[in-house]
Amino acid sequence: MKKHFLICALIILPLSCLLTACGDDDNDGNVSETNVIIRDDGTTSNGSLFSAIDDKNFYLDYVKYTVAEGHLIVSGYDTRGFHGEAKIVSRVSYKGNSYEVLEIGNSAFSGCTSLTSINIPQSVTAIGWNAFSGCTALATIIIPKGVSSIGSGAFSDCKSLASITIPDIVTKIEVYTFSGCTSLASIIIPDNVTVVIGGAFRGCTNLTSIVCKPATPPITTISDLGDLCFADETYKKATLYVPQGSMAAYKSARDWKNFSNIVEK
Repeated sequence: MKKHFLICALIILPLSCLLTACGDDDNDGNVSETNVIIRDDGTTSNGSLFSAIDDKNFYLDYVKYTVAEGHLIVSGYDTRGFHGEAKIVSRVSYKGNSYEVLEIGNSAFSGCTSLTSINIPQSVTAIGWNAFSGCTALATIIIPKGVSSIGSGAFSDCKSLASITIPDIVTKIEVYTFSGCTSLASIIIPDNVTVVIGGAFRGCTNLTSIVCKPATPPITTISDLGDLCFADETYKKATLYVPQGSMAAYKSARDWKNFSNIVEK
């Protein structure tokens, strides 16, 4: 009996250690994919700070979530307690219901000058207008591949933003989406983009490389204030990289033909 007990203990112990280690990795590794349970006493399954506003609104680690049509929207932040890093979770169990986080809402972090980094979960499919407008300390952000909609002015005046990747499924770059991103040096416009609205890259004076992947030049418009898609400096000093065989089309298309340097790639 003692031998059998010892063998079982040796098998179970490593397995329990493995399960414990996996649990720790899930909580401490990729915070953006955390599923959080908010208990009746206000404690949470991952130790994040919870504060209720009402039945439809609450804070987790000073980030505000709002229940809307069966899912959650990240709708703001607590200005009194928020510092630097935004930890957004992917799913929350609250008052007996489980909600997936699908949106970063309109103006959610607008003017949040202390925001230095943010982890957006893969569950998010939409970023609202002015969502990160004026986040002057935000240097980099990874937009999940499932995001198909990015609102107007979403990253406007993010003056420290040095790099950003537009998801492949985005079809339209809205007005002033990246305007005033003065640290942005390069951008890739993905294959599925068919429209770029005037002012989208207004004031991005340090852009030196624009890779436009669509074989057919995206349609461009002029903003209500008369802005073209790019800054005057960009047309003069940046290189526009276009697909092989599409040079002639870009050289005859509005806005795109303004670039002094167009190279097939």
